[in-house]
Amino acid sequence: MDIIRIIQETATWIEKVNPDIETNLYRTAGLSPKMYYYQIPDEEKDQVVTDLVASRSAVLKALKLDLIPVDELVGYGRIMFFEANETLIDGAPQEASFCFIDQSDAPPWDTWIATERQLFNIDFWAYDLKLTNKMLIAWVPKSQYFYAQEAVEVAMLDNFIWPKSDCVAGQFSDVRNVFSKPPTTDEPCNTIDILARQRHLYRLIRDAEAYSKVYYKKSSTDVKRKSDVKNPFWKRLFGRK
Repeated sequence: MDIIRIIQETATWIEKVNPDIETNLYRTAGLSPKMYYYQIPDEEKDQVVTDLVASRSAVLKALKLDLIPVDELVGYGRIMFFEANETLIDGAPQEASFCFIDQSDAPPWDTWIATERQLFNIDFWAYDLKLTNKMLIAWVPKSQYFYAQEAVEVAMLDNFIWPKSDCVAGQFSDVRNVFSKPPTTDEPCNTIDILARQRHLYRLIRDAEAYSKVYYKKSSTDVKRKSDVKNPFWKRLFGRK
């Protein structure tokens, strides 16, 4: 597992392939795991993330894009830890982050890097972080620092963590600086842009909340009937017919 290259590919994907959150919320349909992270069986999580990383890598190679140099990564984003199995599914982090986080407290799959267990297996950590093997490691682009921090502030279970750089073992020191809380998570100064984002993404939140049972459980006849008439964002994104 070449974790440094995976981080480079993740940042490059966000910056050069899918840079606009308002297009698909950093959730490229072709990479979709077709379910929320917490719904993936624990024994399958590593493989699901591995497959997603491989698919993303293959597209980048086909596009022949230059990866962001390692020493420039810190200028584009930071790493965050997500305990997406420990979720109340209350939608608060999703709303606070304007859909950067989904309603199950997971980041968008375009940003997924690895599971905590995968990094443990390559001796990535400098010491025992006492994390669970279900923790998801993901990229937060610079434009989303404020929104990710908003999710941290409202999460009932404290399941979002900005790591500290000293947790990274010496052999991976080249990427140590992206394992740290951003220097600022202040609200963007352009209020007009914020309000536009709110209007746009709240509509997507409503679709996600209203139709989630259809996509994942198919447990509501009434909601299923409504979804046959409407073509909401999440239904299109997850490729459901």
